[in-house]
Amino acid sequence: MEADFLDTPGVVATEVGYTGGRTSNPNYEQVCSGNTGHAEAVHVTYDPQKISFKKLVERFLRIHNPRYDNSHVRGGQYRSEIFYFSPEQALVARQVISEQEKMDKTKLYTQVSKAVPFYRAEEYHQKYNQKNNGAFCGGWFKKK
Repeated sequence: MEADFLDTPGVVATEVGYTGGRTSNPNYEQVCSGNTGHAEAVHVTYDPQKISFKKLVERFLRIHNPRYDNSHVRGGQYRSEIFYFSPEQALVARQVISEQEKMDKTKLYTQVSKAVPFYRAEEYHQKYNQKNNGAFCGGWFKKK
């Protein structure tokens, strides 16, 4: 997912990590245990002059495919969740999800939650796709 966002015009930077849980500074093994409550996430920094938050949410829904409830898989680390920084972002995310549900005539299992601390993942997870010849390893959104 990080590679998909990094290739999006208007996205300035990405980093992968963990958020939405109870443990400070978790590592990959802790998150995988299912005991931290964290989701694996991509922190996206973008230029709002080049891409809107709405377009980023629409892109997230296309590349993440939240039509399946992954909240129970491996302790919830693969759940579909959008973390917002403002009430306006929350409103936009919920509207986009609602519109997509109406178009697809199906429920989307994407949570919309207030941003909480984000913990950067280990270096070997950063730009995973580029480091591993296209292997896939699969939001946070922050204005530049």
